[in-house]
Amino acid sequence: MSTRYLILRANANIEKSVDLSSPAAWHRSRGGATQLSIAIESGREHDAGSLRADPKNAAVLDADAVFSLVRPKAQASLQATALDGALKTSGALKMPQGLIAVGAHATNFTGQGVRVAVLDTGIDRTHPAFAGKDITSRDFTGEGSSPEDVSDYDGHGTHCAGTICGASVDGIRVGVAPGVTKIAVGKVLGTNGGSLEMLLKGMLWAVFEQKADVVSMSLGYDLPGNVQRLIDRGMDARRASYAAMQLQNDIIKGVSKLRGFLESQAKNVVFVAATGNESDRAAGVVLGAGLPASELFGVGAVGPTDATGDKWKIADFSNGRALVVAPGVDVVSAAVDGGWATMSGTSMATPHVAGVAALWVHKLREAGMLNIPGTVEAELRKSTTRAPLVDNDLDAIGTGLIQAPAN
Repeated sequence: MSTRYLILRANANIEKSVDLSSPAAWHRSRGGATQLSIAIESGREHDAGSLRADPKNAAVLDADAVFSLVRPKAQASLQATALDGALKTSGALKMPQGLIAVGAHATNFTGQGVRVAVLDTGIDRTHPAFAGKDITSRDFTGEGSSPEDVSDYDGHGTHCAGTICGASVDGIRVGVAPGVTKIAVGKVLGTNGGSLEMLLKGMLWAVFEQKADVVSMSLGYDLPGNVQRLIDRGMDARRASYAAMQLQNDIIKGVSKLRGFLESQAKNVVFVAATGNESDRAAGVVLGAGLPASELFGVGAVGPTDATGDKWKIADFSNGRALVVAPGVDVVSAAVDGGWATMSGTSMATPHVAGVAALWVHKLREAGMLNIPGTVEAELRKSTTRAPLVDNDLDAIGTGLIQAPAN
């Protein structure tokens, strides 16, 4: 069977006997690899072994492995008459209660000077929430009219970007870190989903070209989609299921190695990812975090128990094995028509964490503490709270509800 191979290729021989998911391992590798690029080669199944034997190749993967949007469990446009009821008042502004729950309303840190990357369905850059923002873009799907065309035909990416750093509009604030002005938008999900090639190229672009401090991803490995892809290529259903799971395991290792390398070069970059919406907790069905969240900073979703927003519970759809949780039910943010919309999902919780991460980068940079590897992730986990949560399941809530830095 013909295959397009995605190869993570270093500019020097690497020590494959060490755990390359560790940033320190890259510094210990022979020759000290300082660059990692993506090469695409066409071949047959039996070519994988010789490609993996190359001492410069960190991983050899299926370039066309299917990734898809972590599809919201519910979404709706908000009319002006319903908007007030969906927001809370804090000072002179109205905002979603999720911003209050994570403490974004009470901190003096805004994300000023922080660079954020959003790898998603694109963005509606004309929305007033992005007025004054310096948006750099790259289309990895090939759907755009130019390499910079990241028009959002879904609305998901626009909604997520609004939650991360949207500016106030007519007295309404939806952005956790409104002081962020530099946004790198990588369109890695098109009308037909995305691929491993699009995702990994987007991650490299975000860190190496855009120097992102925080990278937000609300997408996941599409296991059923990959099974069907293999069946369509002539494989029987049983073997296709086995091959798709084997492929998933290979990608887990590849994503871990890429993350380790990128963190070795940008010691405090944070990759935030949604755990997924496939669970049905009411029916007793709880799944673990999907890929890539299982290998990155995985985020679960919580929703308020009542209108006060004082107590929060794990969302019925939220997958387990999250590192932290954040508001992800009926979240108000930017819509592609220039208005507002509500969406629910771990996709909506993830940008809350990305925004809070930007606030922590702002604080730690001012304190001169970003020279210590892993500081941002450590503070994100250490500063969480379980006090507002009614759940005791640590597999569901991780260390707790994400919190903005104190002044």
